[in-house]
Amino acid sequence: MENKEIRLLIFLKKSNLRKEIWDNLNGPKTSTEIAKEIKKHRSAVSRVLIEMERKGFVKCINPEDDKFRHYVKR
Repeated sequence: MENKEIRLLIFLKKSNLRKEIWDNLNGPKTSTEIAKEIKKHRSAVSRVLIEMERKGFVKCINPEDDKFRHYVKR
């Protein structure tokens, strides 16, 4: 197992919400779409996606868009 995979596993184990978001991110999705699917607040999902992006686990594919940012797994 590579170092990045190990870091991801540890990162996801620390938060059930992170794991739910990761498991649900099976293609380009917005925080709103994910929030509706997992029945969580959009603001909480957005916050986690930004955190996951900073850690290098997800990528925003349209960062120039202020609304409707779509995220994918890296």
